[in-house]
Order: sequence, then C-alpha cells, then structure tokens
Amino acid sequence: MTHATEALELLTLKSLRTLAAAIQGGSLTRAAVERGLAQSAVSRQIAELERALGGALFYRTGRGVKPTALAEQMLPRVSALLSEAEALVRLGKELTGVPSGLVTLGLVPGVAGFMAAALYGEVAQRFPEIRLRVIEGYSGDMEVALSQGRIDMAILNRYRARGSNSYRKLADAQICVVGRPRVLQRMLAPADTALPASMALQTLERLPLVLPVPPNAIRNLLDEQTGRQGLSLNVILEGSSSVTLKSMLARHDCATLLPRHAVSEELACGSLAAIPLTERVFRQHVVLATSSQRPFTLAGKAVAALVAETAGALMARQAVI
Repeated sequence: MTHATEALELLTLKSLRTLAAAIQGGSLTRAAVERGLAQSAVSRQIAELERALGGALFYRTGRGVKPTALAEQMLPRVSALLSEAEALVRLGKELTGVPSGLVTLGLVPGVAGFMAAALYGEVAQRFPEIRLRVIEGYSGDMEVALSQGRIDMAILNRYRARGSNSYRKLADAQICVVGRPRVLQRMLAPADTALPASMALQTLERLPLVLPVPPNAIRNLLDEQTGRQGLSLNVILEGSSSVTLKSMLARHDCATLLPRHAVSEELACGSLAAIPLTERVFRQHVVLATSSQRPFTLAGKAVAALVAETAGALMARQAVI
C-alpha cells in the first residue's frame, strides 16, 4: 500500500466531521460531546488525520485547542466535502422517495415559542430522516438570511410585499396595544368600566410606550402612520428584543405594540391584556418564505407542507386566548 493510499484511507468522513467540530468549537471535549464520542476517540481521529496530512492540526492552549494554519486552510475544503457527502445521501433518499437531510427554518420571536416544539414533534413522527434546525430572529434578519441562502425557509411577519423570496400566507393577526390590565384600565377606561374592545391609533398619545428599536417592521409602520396623522408618541424606552419589551411591561406602567399570538401565554394567565388597533393597516400577515438561493429539496417540501398544515391551527388557537 502506497503512502498516498494509506493517507486517503485515514481521511474518513467521521474523522473530517470531528475535525470540523473541533475547529469550530475550539475544544476537543466539546467536539466529543457534539459527536457523541469518547474524548480518546476524538484524539485518535485527529492523530490519524495529522498523520495523513503530514502536519499538526491544533495547538493546545489553557482554554482548549487552537487550529494551526494547516487546519484553518483545510476547513473550507472539509466543509465542502462534508456538504457534498450530505447531498449525495440526500439525493439517494430523494430518488427512493424518502425525505431526509437538514432543513434550516427561521422563526420570528412571536411564533418561535409555540411553533418550534410543535413542528419538531410532527417532523420527528412523520419524517424521522429529516434533521430540523431552528434559527430565531426578527423578520428583517430572516429576509437577509433567506436572500443569502443561509436558511431554507422562515416564518415571517409581513405588512407589505417585498423581496425576491417566495411567500405563502399562513395567517393574519391584528396588531394590539399590550400592557398589564390595571395599567391599561387606568390610562384608557373610566373607573368601573371594561377595557375598550379596540382603540384608534391616536389614543397611543396617552400611553407611555416601549417600542422595538428601528428598523423593525411594526416600528416602521407605526412611525409612518403617526407621522401621517401628526401624532406625537411618548416613547420611554426602545428595546431590541421582545424579552426586553415584556420585562418593561411587567415592571413599569407602560404599553407596547404586539400581535396577540406573541403574548398568548401572558394573556392566558391574565398578566397582560391586548386591545386591537382599529386601523386596518395594522394587520400583520404571517407568511412562510422560502429561499430563492437554495434548492427546494424533498425534505424542504415536506417541512414546508407541515408548517402550512400546523401553523394556521396553532395561530388560530393563540389568537382566541
């Protein structure tokens, strides 16, 4: 057996996956956990690769390992080789009609809480060969990820058509003024009367508001509409996540704008109340967008069908709470 042949036999897909995990994680221990291997097995695979490639792949540091120049130069080719191997397996499965492989789904925060677990359950039961990866972010970030081909599909909030990606409407949701019931009661309703069933945009001038940091779809729409009506809002804080906004609602006398499904758990337990805005423009379209930069695989089609099948029912259930 020649040296070249022996080296090729050491370059197994298993060892290359371990190498990629160690480089990206910066630790052989983390690579062992990710790969489900003993650390001794990881060390043995790395040693075999070093013998095959003729050089060291890592420096040991006090915090783990650091890739050598050889490892850094190898990583792009290793990643490409692993992707090609996955594509080969996926092609074989597709030719036999079995959806398989990785599908990356983006979710906006308002639906991630109830959609991710429900969708995983459906995928695991009906398509066990599919691996689901969920990325959470705001609609604008998901649009960019779709356009760059970093994710396969995403559930987004839309207020108007845009972009080159393909869209399928899943549900509609009215944007609501959200706050603690007693806070909204004190600011909006006369004593001993119920909260209004809906409210006009101009009423927001009476409320201290916590709003998303622009650019943000709801914030952009709000700024546009209040500008047209000449309204002046009292924005006491801007936050870059719904976690920050909800925290402010829980601790301070203020309100924000969110669709009902984004606060369904809080509405169910009575910690928050939601009053829809009357203006039709404040109607949110929840859509499934697919990337124009990635092939729409059999696995992707299966996940997209499950999203369409489950999202509408889930959204309707959240909306009536």
